[in-house]
Amino acid sequence: MGKFKDAMQTMADGIGDLSKLDVVTFQGSVTLNATDTAPLKFDAVMSSAMGNATVAVKVLASTQTSIDGDIVAFYDKDITEEQRLAHADLVLAGAESRAASIEFVRSIVGEIADL
Repeated sequence: MGKFKDAMQTMADGIGDLSKLDVVTFQGSVTLNATDTAPLKFDAVMSSAMGNATVAVKVLASTQTSIDGDIVAFYDKDITEEQRLAHADLVLAGAESRAASIEFVRSIVGEIADL
């Protein structure tokens, strides 16, 4: 029964994560000295950068959309049209990815519930 409960909790956490979409676009530089020959992964780079005082980034745009349709957006006053459009493309890609994930979960739940 523990595995089933864990699986249901994992699914509930995933569904909760699908309720909001956050997209933040930064401009700046991150310089890290790689001491490992393993390929750098985004999460590892960003974790390393958190403690690096030489990181210089600026938030150009930030958008949060909620599943209920609420949208909160921020754009830097000096954002260029090209940067704004790139951010909008990322928001669209995130929304499409979230919609596909929601459809996947719905199909599984529907199959289990015989809907």
